[in-house]
Amino acid sequence: MNDRPSTTSLVDRAYDLLRREILECTLAPGSQVTERSLAAQYELGLSAVRGALVRLTADNLLTAIPRVGYQVAPITLRGIIQFFEAWEILGPPILRLAVTRMSDEHRAEIAAMKVPGPHSGGDEIVAYATRTWAVVVAAADNVLLADLYRRLAGDMQRIFTLVWKSETLSAMQVLGMSTALSATPDEAEKLALAFIRESRARVTEWLLTSTSLASHSVDFQF
Repeated sequence: MNDRPSTTSLVDRAYDLLRREILECTLAPGSQVTERSLAAQYELGLSAVRGALVRLTADNLLTAIPRVGYQVAPITLRGIIQFFEAWEILGPPILRLAVTRMSDEHRAEIAAMKVPGPHSGGDEIVAYATRTWAVVVAAADNVLLADLYRRLAGDMQRIFTLVWKSETLSAMQVLGMSTALSATPDEAEKLALAFIRESRARVTEWLLTSTSLASHSVDFQF
């Protein structure tokens, strides 16, 4: 029996690793990478890294630069504005559907997640938001909405990773999902909209007042 991992599993491993590094901003927005540098850094084969980079490009998290390598998708001012415009349209109805369709198993999964407190770290807050919304999207049980959500999810995690790790951390909140899911569909939709608009205001405040933008490698393109 051959116990060596298949090429597919190695690509999956490289994809999962590099995607996490991008979403957690360890690979900074706007930075350039190459197949060889990533293979050496993470001790992965070139073919596995190449396959992962192709998938990450399809996810809009990377852009291929001919004869140079790849660029991690920048977080731009225009992109942040467009993200919140799309999230205001998409997020509230997803939560509304989840309230009407969520199973007991979904509710139990969310109830088991600890809601971050006022002194929680940025990583904990981002993880809670990411995990709860993933359950909500699954519970909404709409393939088309789920596809649209996945298109936004990468930008969402990267934006909030940068903000929650900044000096505005104490001003940011999370949406307590168990509370939202206990509301009526109309109330849940209103809670989601209010949360998204508050988050937009806080992110805008961060953009205008942060004294360490350069360290976040945010590329303000118009």
